[in-house]
Amino acid sequence: MSVLSQEQFEELARLGVRVEEALRLERAGGRIWEKPMPDGDHAEIIAWLTRRCVQADAGWWLHVGQGLRVEQGSKGNARPDGCLAPSDTFVGQGEWADAEGVLMAVEVTSRDHGTDRQDREEKPKAYAETGIPVYLLIDRDFDTVSRRTGQSACWLAEPGEEPKT
Repeated sequence: MSVLSQEQFEELARLGVRVEEALRLERAGGRIWEKPMPDGDHAEIIAWLTRRCVQADAGWWLHVGQGLRVEQGSKGNARPDGCLAPSDTFVGQGEWADAEGVLMAVEVTSRDHGTDRQDREEKPKAYAETGIPVYLLIDRDFDTVSRRTGQSACWLAEPGEEPKT
């Protein structure tokens, strides 16, 4: 269980970036961990999904790198790989924003197997507790795309297929 307050964690995350630019910290369920830097394939997946989201509604944007206060009472901090929200949702907010207005949180699995638990268990729970209605997991290990609403998951696509709309 983390003993840090919200403000203390956010300051620790800011200081961490000053020491090492690639250091990105998150916390949920009372645990703190380092989020790995994305690779080129990861960036291409996010670019593809961004184009799909904007095609669906030009007023939406898949915000990348935006820190969110998550969990009940905003006790956690996460940096989804993308968060779908109206394009002006985070105007005037800082590095860590309230999740109000976020329609979907997106995570793309990394090649770092240490993050499996966060992407598959801790983050979906934290996003659901925050009130984010949809969690999209693009799983490169299993070549699947899954969507969670609440605590249930349903498959959107078979490996090699486009997600169904």
